[in-house]
This record gives sequence, C-alpha cells and structure tokens, in this order.
Amino acid sequence: MVTTGDEFTVLTIGLTVFQNKTMVVPIPGWGLNDLIFARTRAAIPAGVSVLRIPYNPAKFPPRDESKDTLKDRLFRDLNAELAGYMREVAKGTNCRHYIQVLNSVSPIGTSNYTVRGFGILNQDVVLGRRIYLYALAFIRIFDGRDFSVVRQSSALINVHHSLVVQRLLGRQIGGPYRELPAESFPTRPEDAADNPALRDGVRAMLAESLDKTLPLMLGVRPAARQSDTKER
Repeated sequence: MVTTGDEFTVLTIGLTVFQNKTMVVPIPGWGLNDLIFARTRAAIPAGVSVLRIPYNPAKFPPRDESKDTLKDRLFRDLNAELAGYMREVAKGTNCRHYIQVLNSVSPIGTSNYTVRGFGILNQDVVLGRRIYLYALAFIRIFDGRDFSVVRQSSALINVHHSLVVQRLLGRQIGGPYRELPAESFPTRPEDAADNPALRDGVRAMLAESLDKTLPLMLGVRPAARQSDTKER
C-alpha cells in the first residue's frame, strides 16, 4: 500500500522567517506510486503473490493537530492506532503481510526546520545558497493476522550507516538527497511538476533507496548493519 508520491514540495528557507516560502505541487505524472509498487514487487521473492491495495484518503478524517499535545502523545497507544488504521485499509483482503510506504520526515542539518517526502530545498546560508533535491520514504511491514508492526525503517541508500550516524557525519538531510547547482531551483514553484531533471532525480533516488532497504527488511539478504528503525 502506497500513501506517498503525489506531491512535490518547493521550499525556500532564508536567513529570517520572513524569507521562508513553501509551495506544494501535485505531481501525478511522475509515476512515483507505480515506481514504489514495482520496486516493492521486485524485492519480494519469486512465486509470492502480491496484491496492490489502493489507498483512499477520503476514508480517514483529517488529523486534528489541536489534540496532538504532549499529554495526548504520552497516553496514546500508537501501535493500536496503526493496527486499526491498517485493518480499515486492508478490509476484504487476506494477506500474510502488508507493506506500507509513506513519506518520511527529516530535520535540515542542526536547524529547527524539517523536510518531508519529495521536494527541493533552497537554503540561504551565510556563505551563499545551497540547493538540495530529496526523496524521503518510510517503510512499514505489518503482520497480516494482528496488524502489528513487524519491521519499519526509512528507505536509505547508505544502509550501512544509521540516520544518527549519517547526521554525525555531516549529512544535511536524513535520507536520500543530492546537492544541485543554484540554477536548478525553479523560478516559479508550479513549474517543478514539468521539470524532467527534478522528476528523474527523485525517481532515481527513490528506486535506489527501495532496492537497497526493502530486501534487508524482507530478509532476502542480510544487513551488514541495521538501518534506522525509528518512525519518521
């Protein structure tokens, strides 16, 4: 089940909050959901039947941020919430396991800002502009009987270092990203959807991260080092 891949964020972070700008651009033509399913199917051993379950966000009420307080988080049973969510999504199916791919979230360097899912970041720093294209996905595998989470991890290209280690090594974003020249940032955010270089860059990073992370999570090949399993 895919719950990501239909939006691209064009984000500018300036030296002051007044320079910050965000625009979310629909990208249905990029085919990211189809790519995610194809790479997931390729990671599953031959002979195993795979069912693609469509995700319908209209079935779920919007999240009430006012109820997401520290007190609420302390007393919420997140595992039970996830299990109930998956029961509703998977209703009418009977699979041994369910795989969910959704957006991951990462802080930007040591700042208080974050990026989520797929997008491009224009970061104004003291010494000039830095442009980053990123593709952040998170994977969960559920048991098909009780819908408990069996494994979960960010989709990573460098699977030998956890996200914590990558940050200590100076990585600006926790997950797949690449730095681009300044002229790569779209002059008009809405033009990003028709930019083949941005599309192909995101698709390449997403495919590589899924191809490296999914086999480890599915036990197809052993991990040299366990990837970060913290929910993003």
